[in-house]
Amino acid sequence: MKKKKSSVSFLRSYRLRWGLSQMDLAYLMGWKSEGVVSRLEKKQRPPSARVVIGCYIIFGTRAAELFPGIFKGVEVEVMARVWELYEKIQGDPSKRTKVKIELLEDAIKRAEQRKRDAGS
Repeated sequence: MKKKKSSVSFLRSYRLRWGLSQMDLAYLMGWKSEGVVSRLEKKQRPPSARVVIGCYIIFGTRAAELFPGIFKGVEVEVMARVWELYEKIQGDPSKRTKVKIELLEDAIKRAEQRKRDAGS
């Protein structure tokens, strides 16, 4: 069964809020035409890391706010693997494993905090 991809994006809203044309945003991102901006806004193309970072620099907006659908999809997939690894390494008393467990527990706490923040 194919997963449904959520493609919620607020790029167009942020661009318009600040009075930027697609060409203005393309220029700021270093592109020669507004085609990339158009495709991003129409959800025909997922944002690259460069786009996410560039938008953060321009708008001061984190990926989770600007591209929440993509962020949530990545979060679900990564957190499933976090939990798998967390369960797999339990019981190993090595110092290296303790450090990994600390990292994974921090990731779990942050994910749980995001859920609480979203619910309030």
